Amino acid sequence: MSIEIRNVSKNFHAFKALNDINLDIKSGELVALLGPSGCGKTTLLRIIAGLETPDAGNIVFHGEDVSQHDVRDRNVGFVFQHYALFRHMTVFDNVAFGLRMKPKKERPSESRIAEKVHELLNMVQLDWLSDRYPEQLSGGQRQRIALARALAVEPKILLLDEPFGALDAKVRKELRRWLARLHEEINLTSVFVTHDQEEAMEVADRIVVMNKGVIEQIGSPGEVYENPASDFVYHFLGDSNRLHLGEDEHLLFRPHEISLSRHAEAEHRAAEVREIRPLGAITRVTLKVEGQEELIEAEVVKDHDSLSGLARGQTLYFKPKTYQQAASL
Repeated sequence: MSIEIRNVSKNFHAFKALNDINLDIKSGELVALLGPSGCGKTTLLRIIAGLETPDAGNIVFHGEDVSQHDVRDRNVGFVFQHYALFRHMTVFDNVAFGLRMKPKKERPSESRIAEKVHELLNMVQLDWLSDRYPEQLSGGQRQRIALARALAVEPKILLLDEPFGALDAKVRKELRRWLARLHEEINLTSVFVTHDQEEAMEVADRIVVMNKGVIEQIGSPGEVYENPASDFVYHFLGDSNRLHLGEDEHLLFRPHEISLSRHAEAEHRAAEVREIRPLGAITRVTLKVEGQEELIEAEVVKDHDSLSGLARGQTLYFKPKTYQQAASL
């Protein structure tokens, strides 16, 4: 089920949430809407679902304009950040809810509902919890149940709003890998909202980077990271450094794109070591360059030659490895 978003705009009083958005999503694709808070990504997701009405523009599902269709007629599955499970219902009844609420002519028999619910619970690997209540589950388990409930009605499109935002880092990482594997199995057109760059890079087929109600860039994870269309995209898609060369000229480069030396070398600049922080396999060194307020962060392997005997206050020499690429941004 493809999705076409055509010239969509949305205002909330004087605030322009979306400004002339155009986006094509292919059938079976998993697309991430990525951006900071207030950029318009959740508003766009809710407009696709039919939970918000655009001031201008159209939403087209597989050639059919659904802009005037009620949310109940769009056949989308929606997964919220905070699960929205019914506390008084068991896991089984939560997943069965959408099927039991179908019009009588479309409603499956109770035996078919039971079969479908157990299929979904097995798919999310939680069938053994079918008689539990939401309060008896962990956050990760609740989110998987919420996903199973969304899939129960066999939606044409799956929409997820910050689905892992309320979970701790370890569970979030496990679930996003699980979601990527699940998407390969069910091949359902899916759109998810996130402000987590790593999450978008790891899960999505394509990333839509948004800022202040407009789309800054669309591309595969590799494309948007390696060839950012603007300074905003460059900074948002990972840690970055800015080295000022003059009044209107600067270089942008990643912490891992730095050559470090204890000795002055060609094209290397001197900097004072402000902080040395071991981070497992790598070590992060924070540097203060004379003449600029912004600090420079470098990340190198923990046994790098430049780290031997290094202490705060000493001088290190550095050079961005990607000088030409950074200068072109």
